[in-house]
Amino acid sequence: MFSRVPGSVPALGAGAAIGGFVLDAWKRRQEEQDRARMVNRVIHSSFHAFQPKVEIPREQVQVTMKRLLDLDDRSPVLIWGNHLAGKSFALFKALEQAGFREGIVHVQLADDKQVAREKLCQELGALGDVEAKEALKQAAKKLSRLPIVILEIPREVSDMAVVRSCSGFAKTWGYDAELAKVIVLASSASMALSFDADAREVRFQVQPLSEEECQQEEVQTFLKHHGGAAAVEHKSDLLHLSGGNVGKLEDLAQALRTKTFEEVRLATIGAQEKEILRFFGIDAQGGFGPKEVPAAKEVARRVADAPFDQCVRSEDFEDRFTSKHLAQAVKAQGAHCIYVKATTKADERFCAASPSVHALLKRKTDATAQRALEFERESADLGTGLGFDHQMFVSVFEKRGKLPVDVDLLCAGGGSADLRFLFKVQTSECKCPVRVVAKAGRYVCCLPRVGSLRKPKVL
Repeated sequence: MFSRVPGSVPALGAGAAIGGFVLDAWKRRQEEQDRARMVNRVIHSSFHAFQPKVEIPREQVQVTMKRLLDLDDRSPVLIWGNHLAGKSFALFKALEQAGFREGIVHVQLADDKQVAREKLCQELGALGDVEAKEALKQAAKKLSRLPIVILEIPREVSDMAVVRSCSGFAKTWGYDAELAKVIVLASSASMALSFDADAREVRFQVQPLSEEECQQEEVQTFLKHHGGAAAVEHKSDLLHLSGGNVGKLEDLAQALRTKTFEEVRLATIGAQEKEILRFFGIDAQGGFGPKEVPAAKEVARRVADAPFDQCVRSEDFEDRFTSKHLAQAVKAQGAHCIYVKATTKADERFCAASPSVHALLKRKTDATAQRALEFERESADLGTGLGFDHQMFVSVFEKRGKLPVDVDLLCAGGGSADLRFLFKVQTSECKCPVRVVAKAGRYVCCLPRVGSLRKPKVL
């Protein structure tokens, strides 16, 4: 029915070959365009931060950050500080002063499931490590310098796998392969203190405003802009409440637009008191570190007793827990009244968040110690063991009926040996004729009726 056309089969074969060649060429062209697009993304990327309308100069911070941006030094850089301390804007200014306005890839790890390497590939549109590495290499050639990769870990991130991925990326891609200058921007001490690039990194903590910085005229201009005349009038009080944290200072000043200073002060003190109570509660939530050391009240007392600007050295607790353990517990409990200050990795201290917090810690730890002392004095004649004189116990406490007791403090050694044994009996063997009940978040020691003292029973 159909006649064969001579030479048709070779013609079809030639057409297929030409089609395959065209397809391969198209694929190669597409791959070249993809590579060029990734390189351009690196080159034309930049870092942006919210710019305040009124800026408080921080010259020393800028000088230090600019020095850390030495691209000839392949050491990764860790920049961290308290929430709202102004880290991002300080880095933005340092980059501008150093002349780095492009070639800066900003990778924000805003999810507990994100990994630094994978997130960078996603930002560049790369299918894998090979393409991303090649893009960084080609960008370096066109920029005539190393590109900069900023890995930002927001305060909300809590999974340690995120910071471990940053540590690995900074060490392998930054230090070893020298593909980029890696900067890790951490907004929580728990993440910053967990970062470890095998000690190859350089660390810098952005501190609150110093006393000298607070004397600048720009601070008064800053307060007037955000809070008007009332903020200027109460400048020293606002600094006392904020501890020199720029973001908190701004929030307090803005609150004065709609509230009186006394209302703002009381609200701030109330919030700080809650944070202190949450800090005390760390012991009940598992304490510090893998050994669950119940030392929150001890740390608070030591911080309160030390001068505000000197704080307490973390090495005093090193045999039981580290500054990283404290930072992790503080973050988990939302108890930011005490934070870790690290001028260097060898000099880490536990500090009160502000002078007002320091005063509250002093008052609360003194009150706790006083309650323990009163209880110890009134209990001095109780004797030890289960054979103490029950009637004597009643005579000591019948005037008060109920006595608030800090059981954790007494059991930890805040009272006498007799008291420690007494509470051991109450909480472990449960044969003491005194019952311990939880009331409003505290332990209350309640006396039973006198008649029930004749036959101690298991509670």
